[in-house]
Amino acid sequence: MVLLWFISGVVMMFVTYPRLTQEERIPHLQSVNPGLVKVNPAEALATFGGKPDKIRLNMLSARPVYHLMMPDGWHSIWADSGQVLSVNLELIRHSAHAFLPGQSISTIHLLDHDLWSISSSLNPHRPLYQVSFDNGDILYLSSHTSEVVLDTTRSERAWNWLGSVIHWVYITPLRFDHPEAWRQVIMWLSLPATVMGLIGIWLGIDRMRIRRRYKGGRITPYRGWAKWHHVSGLLAGALCLTWLFSGWLSVKPFDLFSGRKLSATESQAWAAQPDGATLPALPAHLANMNTLGEIEWQYFAGKPYLLGLAPQRSYLLDANTGALIPGFTTEALSAQAAQLLPDSKVKHATLLEHGDRYYYGKRLEALSPVVRLDLDDVADTSYYIDPATSRIVASHNNHSRTYRWLFAALHRLDFAPFDNAELPRWVIVILFSIGGTVLSAAGLVMGWRRLTRA
Repeated sequence: MVLLWFISGVVMMFVTYPRLTQEERIPHLQSVNPGLVKVNPAEALATFGGKPDKIRLNMLSARPVYHLMMPDGWHSIWADSGQVLSVNLELIRHSAHAFLPGQSISTIHLLDHDLWSISSSLNPHRPLYQVSFDNGDILYLSSHTSEVVLDTTRSERAWNWLGSVIHWVYITPLRFDHPEAWRQVIMWLSLPATVMGLIGIWLGIDRMRIRRRYKGGRITPYRGWAKWHHVSGLLAGALCLTWLFSGWLSVKPFDLFSGRKLSATESQAWAAQPDGATLPALPAHLANMNTLGEIEWQYFAGKPYLLGLAPQRSYLLDANTGALIPGFTTEALSAQAAQLLPDSKVKHATLLEHGDRYYYGKRLEALSPVVRLDLDDVADTSYYIDPATSRIVASHNNHSRTYRWLFAALHRLDFAPFDNAELPRWVIVILFSIGGTVLSAAGLVMGWRRLTRA
């Protein structure tokens, strides 16, 4: 298993598990046409009742449509007629062709999940329509909104069999139907491997001789596969051990450490949406209207705003006039942040042009600059906020900072000077992975010989 982890880990650096990011999704959407919208958000909400977690507007089959995230999942309603959206095969075909124009559809299946669609983020869209194309591409579309929620290519799936599927033991019935059992499997595979690595390093150092060398001036007493195992362990053993240990931590054993996510209470305090407030209707004219593929209603500090999503960037718009809002000041963000945690206040506010040790890498490339607000609570909580949209893009406390160093830094080597430099980090990881592959392969051969010895 350790041998497979080293090989699959290298593959995962270049081919990630299939997912559809906002950066990939938005360019495929038709620009929103406000002139076609005849139903306001309040009327759309009245159709379903309750309070949505999110409300979005985009175009489907050249018609505007609202998508509302309700407690029981996504619901959609046509914004030009007020009729509830009924997803059928014709609509699915149209959405699939709009996403991949010029490609021929081979099959369409309705399924709950498969190996590539086991992510819990897709649960509100299930069941899913799986649309397969003649060129090997596969799209997964929501049965509630008719939107593409996942895409994958033939080569991506092939490489993932050598990458994420092996690395994360993605056996579909185990991973999807029994997630806690799957977590235990990963935990109890990686923990004994870590202990084995620790013992191996101790033995390797004990057998090594620098001054009083073995016969022939050798530092190792072994030959053949044992020599390869010993030498590769001395060269790459420490990194192998930290990779195994941090891999064990990735499934949060015994709830020791984990990353930090915003709670529902924090999100509500940040938005401060008044009880009974009515979402404003879409203005007739919007700034950058020709580029907006989706519009989302949001609140900040008790006031409604529109978030316009366009390829490459997002725009914050006045909810009443549609005018472009340049963003929020650090003072305005700090004032609202003081409401997030009881009995706490902002002690530092810093504008980060190039991130810091906890906001870095791909996240930094996607969104910068950000404002970091440090609170004086017991956990030393920090929030990273996009001043252009008021959105909290990350948060940390002492617990998650420890996890960042014990997992992310040890497992991905994303610490200075490699945290924002992919190429040097790739080279180092690949070199040590080669050492780990030789180490584990030699150990595998030796173990097999011992077991089959007559």
